[in-house]
Amino acid sequence: MVHALERLVVRHTLRLPAPAGPAGDGAALAHRFDAALMSVGFKLSGELVGHLSGLAGPVVVETAVRTLATVREIVGDHVRHNVYFIDFPANVPDTVDFWRECVAEALADDDSRARTVDQLRAGVLDLLTLPSYGRYRHGYEDMLAVHDELIAAAGDRLTVLHLGADADTEAGALYLALAGSTTPLGEEHLRDLALLAEHCADGPQPEAMPVRENRAVVNRARLRSGAAPLLDTVTDVLRLACALVDGDVTLRAPTRFRALPRRHRRALLAGLDALVAASPAKLSDVSAHGEAWKRLGERLHPHEYPHWPRAAEVFAVARGERRVPSFDSRVEELLARGEVAGAAELLASHAPGRLFRALDRLL
Repeated sequence: MVHALERLVVRHTLRLPAPAGPAGDGAALAHRFDAALMSVGFKLSGELVGHLSGLAGPVVVETAVRTLATVREIVGDHVRHNVYFIDFPANVPDTVDFWRECVAEALADDDSRARTVDQLRAGVLDLLTLPSYGRYRHGYEDMLAVHDELIAAAGDRLTVLHLGADADTEAGALYLALAGSTTPLGEEHLRDLALLAEHCADGPQPEAMPVRENRAVVNRARLRSGAAPLLDTVTDVLRLACALVDGDVTLRAPTRFRALPRRHRRALLAGLDALVAASPAKLSDVSAHGEAWKRLGERLHPHEYPHWPRAAEVFAVARGERRVPSFDSRVEELLARGEVAGAAELLASHAPGRLFRALDRLL
């Protein structure tokens, strides 16, 4: 796990968690490590070279092997990237001219001539049936030979790897940064966040997670590690349930809930009960996703847990058996009573975007 975390830290922060091990004279190996990195556009900071130089040789070698593999991923060297046209971005033919050339080659090919003629006569041509369309016309080594001058130029730019703290400290800082991100994360970053959240379940947690999808990923990882989820609204519970069945945590597409383990059902219901008990007004969020709540209720069986009565209220609202003021009506009620500060606070906590749109009414 420590090595996996080290890889994440290097990829995201360009900091190498301080390697630990017996002291020794690793100076020569550290400089060889530095030289190997420079060949692919990276370099060790002076502080990092100094730290490695004070470690035993085997520790330096192991660190170098792991770090070089990570750097290869960063620069994309673990995948052979080819280009469709060998001189790209130069000498790229016009699209129609290229199609015409592919058709001509197909007509000259005994194996594809008849099929191509039939398509042309029918007036509809499937480009993917042409032998030369969508296929590289050169090998990877041929492409490298043409682009030698670009490879040499890339060596003029160096990315420095810095010395970090210990792996746990660096992983914790990275976890807080990703979980607290104000912009949605890509798939790869979300996978990294899940791994970090599980490792950091017992450590410091972000003060806020503005992106709700990030919170769902974090909470799924926490549940799997045996920690309690971090919940702010009842919708957080719904997103977590979607995450547990690999559904759509954005709630834009319907999720088919399947049977959940008992411990997951208990965690979801306990979370709902605590949220509603602390703030019954949070029930107003249920109606926005009423159908999803109904489907989830069929899997959670809240009636089997009478000691969490507040959780059952969520599903009663979803089924229309209990009415609660909607979010909009709560805002309007506060404004009608002249409680502008209360309305602003409610909007800020639940719908920041609408807060700015309502400034003309609040000021």
